[in-house]
Amino acid sequence: MRPQSPEVYRRRRIVALVLVVLVLALVVGLVGWIVSLFRPGGDEQPGNPGGHDTPSVTAPASPVGTGGTDAPDSAGQATGEPTGEPSASASPSATEGSIGATACQPGDLVISAATDRQSYPEGEDPVLELRVDNTGDEPCEANLGTSQQVFTVYSGSDRIFSTQDCQVEGDDAMMEISPDEQERSRFSWPRVRSAPGCAEVGSEPRSGTYRLEVSLGELTAQPVSFTLQ
Repeated sequence: MRPQSPEVYRRRRIVALVLVVLVLALVVGLVGWIVSLFRPGGDEQPGNPGGHDTPSVTAPASPVGTGGTDAPDSAGQATGEPTGEPSASASPSATEGSIGATACQPGDLVISAATDRQSYPEGEDPVLELRVDNTGDEPCEANLGTSQQVFTVYSGSDRIFSTQDCQVEGDDAMMEISPDEQERSRFSWPRVRSAPGCAEVGSEPRSGTYRLEVSLGELTAQPVSFTLQ
């Protein structure tokens, strides 16, 4: 028999190698298909198991002003005298009243005026405060809304500014006030004049001593003084 050439052996090896590769590829594909039959269905997003959306929570807005008992540079106690001026533009810091709370009786509430500083350098706006204390024995509910508040600034007998001059419509806010706790409403005065009916005023307040008077419905407080530089 005539011996075969090396070229023939080389071709046989190549054919055998190709057949081995095809068989391996078929085996791998078959194994992958079998494994997929045992996988749980459903797509999952990274960091979010089960593909469910994560709920979001929105916190309620905080009220303007801060309750507390920090003493200001200037403060006065209430006189309880009626004023008949039921409007304002500052927001109370009291917590919203609970359902069925007892209405505050005459004499339960005492109000006072205060400023956050005694003297204000040029360019700094005074922060005016109306403070409300429940001197009774039980929590009670009262209207502390801007419809009841008035902040008025005087220089001697000259009425410089009042929150009721340009207020269009105040809001009612029934609040429950606990005994021996203080609620505050703050107003940042932009060092401007105002006039009844929101009439235009040309001049601006100058440096000097001023007097703050506050009222809440029929309650008025002793005035307190402060200085503008």
